[in-house]
Amino acid sequence: MDDSVTQQTAGWTGLLDRLWRTGASPRFTVVLFVWLVLVLTLSLVVPQAPPHLEDPLVRSQWLASVPMSARPVVERLQTLGLFDLLASGWLRLPLALMLAHALVMLAHLGPATWQWVIRPSFADNATQTLQFNTLGRWPPFQQDWPEPVEHVGQHLAHRLEKLGCRVLWASDRQNFVAWRWRWSWLALMGAYLGLGLSALGVILAGWLGQVQEITLEPDTPTRLSISGAPSLVLDRVTAPGRDPLQPTRGLASLQLVAEVGESRRLTLPLHHSRWLRGSWLTLVALKPVVEVTALDTDTGQPVLLQPFSAHAPQQERVRLPLTDRPEARFVGIPSENATLRVDYRPGIAGKPVPAFQLLLFQGAEASPSRTLSLPNGGGETVGGIHYRVILDYNPVLRVHSGLWWLMTTVGWGIAALSFVCLMVTPPLCVWGQVTPRGKSGKGGSQVTLMVEALGDRPRLRREMKSLVAPE
Repeated sequence: MDDSVTQQTAGWTGLLDRLWRTGASPRFTVVLFVWLVLVLTLSLVVPQAPPHLEDPLVRSQWLASVPMSARPVVERLQTLGLFDLLASGWLRLPLALMLAHALVMLAHLGPATWQWVIRPSFADNATQTLQFNTLGRWPPFQQDWPEPVEHVGQHLAHRLEKLGCRVLWASDRQNFVAWRWRWSWLALMGAYLGLGLSALGVILAGWLGQVQEITLEPDTPTRLSISGAPSLVLDRVTAPGRDPLQPTRGLASLQLVAEVGESRRLTLPLHHSRWLRGSWLTLVALKPVVEVTALDTDTGQPVLLQPFSAHAPQQERVRLPLTDRPEARFVGIPSENATLRVDYRPGIAGKPVPAFQLLLFQGAEASPSRTLSLPNGGGETVGGIHYRVILDYNPVLRVHSGLWWLMTTVGWGIAALSFVCLMVTPPLCVWGQVTPRGKSGKGGSQVTLMVEALGDRPRLRREMKSLVAPE
């Protein structure tokens, strides 16, 4: 019974030891980085579903944009989280592993690294160093010298000083330790500290943080779900570019209206962010729309239009999204018992400016009774009603509330500065031993070096070989 308990304990101990060695391996860092890069790349390649896909209306609208033949495959793949990669386990799992890996690396390397940085010490012999850095440990260098120990020590000290190292000899003048930029070893700890903070910030932001996505329209105040935050009112949008339907540049001008009536202007470029009362506002998209208005030419009064969206009242102007779904571009004209559909037609009649095609359906007719071609901003009168169309954009803002993103930003900053420090001032540690060959020392000496370093390995290897090469 005791033997079986001992074997079971040894088995658990061996498993924990293997897990610890895996978590303390620098190769595991590379594996996690590759995993994260693949997930982020796939999120850019694979079209991602819109937010709030659990809403039946949002889900039906999203599936309507998917070709009918591909819908069964898309619905199966959706259960795997491929269309919501940034909020699925494909991203959260490597982030959790990165956090655990960073903690293991800090616990594994921290004490010995700090001890070495504060007070360099000698090893018991040249093949038994502190070994605090498994990432930069090299095999021992050994070389025979024909000269006695005293002369070899002087030559080694001179060569190490020429390499920019500081040399400290033991009292026996046979063991020494040399270092260059030893404080840079703390940058290695800083890199893992930054990675751990970044992973923790992203995890907590996805768990405890709130993300609100809002679409702004002119003259429609929108209040953010933030305590004490002002309302946002859209002034205008400018989107220069060759393709009006897919703007790559743009600018949204907003008014921030407080409850007391005070307001100030906020200009937000596309894909840029601004800090607003504890939240981060990002202009993520400019959705193209066509604004339709109708005017009675006899009375000069606006004609009310009926949007086809659910629970939408009659309006004097309607903004229709220019999407691939034709059913989203219909608007009713109740006073005329007619329906209007607007299609985008760039460059109609050889004009380089965007243009539109208006199709008028009378009553329940399936075919249009009239087709009009209008340039952007143009209008035309049909049956005493003057129709006018204008190309415009609805800005889409993403609001991140909570300060967890600040932890991610600080973590990436620490990691970036640490990597720069390791690249500019790569640390080098050399433990050495010079021993006489033969009992009387007349057979020369033997030099043994143990090196731990980060940086350009071929260059450092050449430096170490030239260091132990006899004259």
